[in-house]
Amino acid sequence: MSAVPKNKQAQGESRPFGPDGTPIAGCAVRGIWSAVRDDFRFYCSLHFPKGASLPRRLLRCLRSAGFFVLAILRAERNFMEGRGREGWTLRLVGLRILLAFAKPLEFMLTKSDVWVNTDIGPNVYLSDRGYLFLGPWSVGSGTLIHDRVLIGAKAAQSDARPTIGTNVWIGPECVIYGDSHLGDGCTVLPGSVLSMNVPDRAVVGGNPGVIVYRDFDNTELRHSLAVNIDRETLTRR
Repeated sequence: MSAVPKNKQAQGESRPFGPDGTPIAGCAVRGIWSAVRDDFRFYCSLHFPKGASLPRRLLRCLRSAGFFVLAILRAERNFMEGRGREGWTLRLVGLRILLAFAKPLEFMLTKSDVWVNTDIGPNVYLSDRGYLFLGPWSVGSGTLIHDRVLIGAKAAQSDARPTIGTNVWIGPECVIYGDSHLGDGCTVLPGSVLSMNVPDRAVVGGNPGVIVYRDFDNTELRHSLAVNIDRETLTRR
């Protein structure tokens, strides 16, 4: 994944930036524990819709590759924001040391990596199975991204990165790249490859990706961890 735009690197800033080199609007980083707590609650609501004991919920999240990756990203962005606002503090020195150990462990255990400048909203699910390489500008709240997904820049165009809307469902083994936008509530079928803009509530599938269904309500999909959806299933609805 590419670094912060050069014009900002030269100034020594460490905040998250958008494709035009300006800070991403609304990307102020909350406290780490507050963000991770919200992620924990969201993961548990997907895994245990009828509820479960605290030890069982903790064990489930500790075993989740996606939860671990998301927690590391929250910590990285908190560090970046803190450095830009406070300079070096004792807390940030400790956090930097922790990240130096956690980042290599993250890749070894999850086979995943998320670009630190990716702005991921609350209530986002990254697959328990890992194998995620994510570098969009942003991922909206309520989005589910399943395993073996690549989202990033177009070759030789480091600023041509996707943006992912809210309440998006992305199935396993998808590739999404380039200067594309996935609208709110859209659904990307498993195995899709796309670099196109997708309108709100549309379903895309295939290689190359095409719109196969419009005005689809993916709420049921996003409230479960099922991945068994294809074109035939949709046409029977």
